[in-house]
Amino acid sequence: MVYGVVGMNSQIDGSLTQQAMQIMAAAYGAEAGNAALKFIPTGGLFLTGGLTPKNIGMIQGYDSPFMKAYLDKGRLNNLIRSIPLFAVLNEDVGLRGARVCAEREYNAM
Repeated sequence: MVYGVVGMNSQIDGSLTQQAMQIMAAAYGAEAGNAALKFIPTGGLFLTGGLTPKNIGMIQGYDSPFMKAYLDKGRLNNLIRSIPLFAVLNEDVGLRGARVCAEREYNAM
């Protein structure tokens, strides 16, 4: 299992895997911030999928690589801070939504 090896080695201070995970978390945060600015979701931005719960340690906390990149939006910093951010820890939310849509479509026939 590759994730297990990367996850374990990312805890070693100064390791290449830790640096790679920090870069990945920062890129994820920057793109989440870009999406928040594109859509301005006043009800909140929800981070879903497998990436979020598996890397919650790199996401949570204002000093995390994710949050630093998420909030680094220059003049739009106040706007980005006003958008609630939620981490969904359930990994199969997308599949559940697809099932609901399929059931609705099937029942409409």
